[in-house]
Amino acid sequence: MYGPAKALGSVEVDVAELLEAHGPVRPGFLEKTGFRKLYATADDESAVDLGTDAARSLDPEWWVPVVDGLIHVSSTGSLVAPGNAHLLHERLGLPREIFLLDVNDACTGFVRSLVVADALIESGAVSTVMIVAADTYTKLYDDSELKVSPLFSDGASALILSGQPLADVPEHVPAYEWEILATSFLSEGVHAGELCITHDRDRASGHLTMNGGAVFNFVLRNLGGVLTRLRDDAGIEEEIEIDWYVHQGSRAVVNAVEKALGAAPDALFRSSEYGNVVQSSIPFQLADAPASAETIGLVGFGVGLTMAGALVRQVRI
Repeated sequence: MYGPAKALGSVEVDVAELLEAHGPVRPGFLEKTGFRKLYATADDESAVDLGTDAARSLDPEWWVPVVDGLIHVSSTGSLVAPGNAHLLHERLGLPREIFLLDVNDACTGFVRSLVVADALIESGAVSTVMIVAADTYTKLYDDSELKVSPLFSDGASALILSGQPLADVPEHVPAYEWEILATSFLSEGVHAGELCITHDRDRASGHLTMNGGAVFNFVLRNLGGVLTRLRDDAGIEEEIEIDWYVHQGSRAVVNAVEKALGAAPDALFRSSEYGNVVQSSIPFQLADAPASAETIGLVGFGVGLTMAGALVRQVRI
C-alpha cells in the first residue's frame, strides 16, 4: 500500500460559530459532537476536484505509468453517468488501457473498495489499483440543518495497492506491505431511510437526511458482533492489542465504540480538527498512524444502514 494522501475543501468552518448562527442547541451539544473545525467546498469545487488534489499529492510521475486500475468511491457524483472515475481518469492523464470502477457508497465505501481491489489484483485482472474516495456532503444540506451541518466535511483520499513492489516511489510517500487478515460485512436495508441521500428538486446533488438516534442504536446493536467475527476469522486472541481506526461519527458515537473495544475515553476520537469525511475517514487516520502499528482494525458504519470491517497486518517498507 502506498499512501494514503488526503485533501479537504477550501472553506474552513468554525463549528461554534455555526451553532451560534443557527441555534439554539441543547446544552453540551458542541462537546458531544466533538468537532471544532469543518471544511466545505466552494460552489465551483466538486468531489472530482478533491479527488484530483489527493491523487496528485502522491506525485503522478511515478504511478501514472503503472496504475492499470482505478476505483472511485463517492455518493456525490458530478454526473448521473459516467461516474467520477471516468472524469478523474481524464484529469490524471491515465492510459486508455485501464480498468475503471465507480462505487456508489459512503461510510463503508473504503473498506469494501479495499476488498474489491485486493480481489482484482489476486485474480490477475489488474496489477496496480488506485483507490480514490471523495465526497462533498456540505452541498447536501443547508447550514441551518443542525442534525447534519456540524458533522461533515468535504474531503478526499487516495492510495495505491499493488501486487508487487513499485519502483521510483518518492521518499515522502509511505509504503507498506499489507495483508488482509479478515473481513466482516452486514447491512440493514430495511432501515436505509434513517441515513440516506434523496433526490431534491431544489438541490441538484440531492439532500442528506439522518436520524442520529437510529444510527447510534445501529452501531451499538451490531458493532460487537462485527468485531468478534473479525478476531475469530483472523485467529487473533482477545489479549492481543489492535490499533483500531474507526469511521468517525460524532464524539458521542465514537465514545460508545471505545466502550465496546475497551479503549480509553477519547482514545479513538481523532477528527476534531476536520470532522467526518465519510469514506475517507479511515484513510485520513491511516495517514497519521504511527509507523510501528502492525495490526490495524478498519471499521466503517453509516449510510445504508451498513457496517464493514477489516483486519489488516502491515509492515513499513
